[in-house]
Amino acid sequence: MRVGVLDIGSNSVLLLIGERTPSGWRVLTDQTRITRLGEGFDAAKQLQPEAVQRTLQAIEEYLATCRAWQVAYIVAAATAVVREASNPNAILQPLRERLPPQAAIRVLSAQEEATLSYLSVALDDELGIGTERLAVIDIGGGSVEVALGQGVQLEAWHSFPVGAGRIREQYMPSDPPHPREVLAAARALDEAFAPLHKLPQPDRVVSIGGTGVNLAMLALGLTAFDPAQVHGVWFNDETPAALLERLLRLSDAERRALPGIEPDRAPLLHVGALILERALFALRREEVQISTRGLRYGILWTL
Repeated sequence: MRVGVLDIGSNSVLLLIGERTPSGWRVLTDQTRITRLGEGFDAAKQLQPEAVQRTLQAIEEYLATCRAWQVAYIVAAATAVVREASNPNAILQPLRERLPPQAAIRVLSAQEEATLSYLSVALDDELGIGTERLAVIDIGGGSVEVALGQGVQLEAWHSFPVGAGRIREQYMPSDPPHPREVLAAARALDEAFAPLHKLPQPDRVVSIGGTGVNLAMLALGLTAFDPAQVHGVWFNDETPAALLERLLRLSDAERRALPGIEPDRAPLLHVGALILERALFALRREEVQISTRGLRYGILWTL
C-alpha cells in the first residue's frame, strides 16, 4: 500500500509518499514547497487569499504526484496557522473539494503536532536514539514545538507562538535587521522559552524542519541537497552562532543567493537560526543534531 502525507505548515507544504513493505515503510518521494500560508496572518488571525491560493496550487501539484505514484490513501495534516485561524475553512473547504473521498484531513492540536515531531526522531532507526533523554525542536513559520522524552515515551511538550514568520513580522522586519530588532527578538524568545529551563536537561537535542536543514547545507558547503550528508549531522554551539552572525549581516537578496539555500526560505532563515540558538540556550545544551525529517514521518510511521 502506498500512502501520501501532506504537511501543511505556516511557511511550507511538504509531501511524503511511503510504501508499506514487510520490513516497514519505504520512502518513495519527499518534497517541500515554500508557500508562506502564514504571511500577513497575525494582524487578525486570518488566512490571506493570496497565501491560500499559493498553498492550494502546491497541493494540486502534489495530488498530481500522488496520482502518478498510484497512492491509495492520503492524510492531510494542517498545523499552527490553520489551527489558530479565525477563517480555517478558507483553506479546509477547497482542500476537501480537491482531495479524494477516502482522504483524511487533520487539523493537528498543539500536543499532536509536538508528539508527531517527537516520534519522527524517536522512531528514526538511522539516528539510534535508544534510551537517551531526547529533546526535539521543530521551528515552523507560526510556532515552535519542543518535545522531551525517553525512547518513544513523550514526557513533556511545549508549543510556543514564536515561529520564524511571526518573529520576522513582529520584531525583525528590516532588511537586513537592525541590531536593536535582533536584541528585541532575542529577548522575546528568551521570555517565551523560559518554561524550558524547568525541564530535565536532555542528553540529545535534534532539530527538525527546514531551518536546520538549510543551516546544515550552509555549514557543510553543499550546493545541492544531499540527505545522506545532512541527515544526522552534528553541530556544536559555535556553528549555529557563526551561521547566525553571518546571516544577520545579509539582506534577503544576499541570503537568497547563498549556494545550496532554498531561495524562498531566505527571508526567514536568519530568524530560524536565532530561534534555534535561543532554544538551545534554554535547553542548556551546546550541541544539536540535524534531522531532514519531521512530523510527516511521525504520521507515516504511526499509521
